[in-house]
Parts: sequence; C-alpha cells; structure tokens
Amino acid sequence: MEFSLPSIGALLLCISVTAHAAETGGLSPVATAGKFVDALQHQHYKEASSMFPPGQAQDSSATERALKRIDESLGGLSTIHPIPTLPDGKTIKLEIPAHKAVVSKVQKFLQVRYASTASDGQPVFYELNLTADNTPPQVLSFGVHFPASDKQSTERANHLVTLIER
Repeated sequence: MEFSLPSIGALLLCISVTAHAAETGGLSPVATAGKFVDALQHQHYKEASSMFPPGQAQDSSATERALKRIDESLGGLSTIHPIPTLPDGKTIKLEIPAHKAVVSKVQKFLQVRYASTASDGQPVFYELNLTADNTPPQVLSFGVHFPASDKQSTERANHLVTLIER
C-alpha cells in the first residue's frame, strides 16, 4: 500500500486536531466561557467553580460560595450577555478568585466581557479571563465591575461588594 505525501500530511493533521480536542475536552476557551456562563445562569456554582485551575488562590468550595453570593446579591445572571468591551468610566471591581497575580503568571489568556442588569435595575459588567495556551481551557478569574461614576453609584458599588464579601 502506498501513501502520497499530501495524504500522509492530511492524516497527521487530522490526528493532531483529534488529539488536541481530546486533550482539552473538545472545548475552546470561548466554548469554556460559554459553559461557565451557562453554569452560572442555571445556578450550578459547583460546576462553574470546577472550571478554575485547582489550587490557584482558593479552594473549590470557597470559589463556589463566592459565585453563589454574587448571584444572591446581584441577581440578573439570567440576563447576562457578551459585550465587546467594558464601558469607559470608573468601576469598582470584585475578582474571584481574589488573587491579583493569577492572570499575570499565564503567558497567554483570553478575556471575554459580559453585561447584565442586576435585580435593582442597574447595570453590572463581568470580565472572564481564561487560559489560551496549549493547555486545556480553564477560568483564571471572574471579575465583577460595578459602575462608580458618581457618589450614588459608588455607594451602591461599595454596598454590593460588602454584601458579596460577607
């Protein structure tokens, strides 16, 4: 049996793509972001927390509790939708896990941004950082941004951060 060079190349490419898909669970970073958001929308906090790398900054149960407190304090995760960029202006940010150096340790990462309307009718913005190198996609951090452009919105933001961090 003879194989031509192009057919051998095509076979190797197919095997490589299949192996990479098997290694990463078949999910791209964008698909992982979608799965994470879907888990939050359906209140599957344990599933969402399992998408963080083990041992990064908090244990899985602490991350799970933090995600649940965000939902309980804000509501509105059912209205979460992707946006191209965070809006201009001052925000107060809460990050899960609360470990500032997590993203800086990773060579490449992908950032996906979302917006929703909280139960008080005000906007909330989210920033999801995911691994984007050759490792299986994982969530590095989940940031919640509260607009804080004036005294009233700053007070709201500080109040919500306090509620979530309790």
